Amino acid sequence: MPQVRLLAPWTSAAGPQASGAVLDVSDEEARDLTSRGHASLIEEEKKLEAQVATNAVYDARLQRPETPPPAPEPPAEEPAASTTTTRRR
Repeated sequence: MPQVRLLAPWTSAAGPQASGAVLDVSDEEARDLTSRGHASLIEEEKKLEAQVATNAVYDARLQRPETPPPAPEPPAEEPAASTTTTRRR
């Protein structure tokens, strides 16, 4: 018998059950509840938890390494000021 976590209230043969309850149900009830989105399989939740722990390692490796900031460029040379004067007419 699979265990399910109810995602919505459900009335079973044992009576009404609140959402969040963990129940042992028959295979048929588990398929029905999960196909309607009213429950999740505890076995599937445990698999996802294990994947999250594993994915964290891969995610860390996919990040770019720290790179030093680029060196500042030297200031551009200013053109020399002209010493000649222009005459206006």
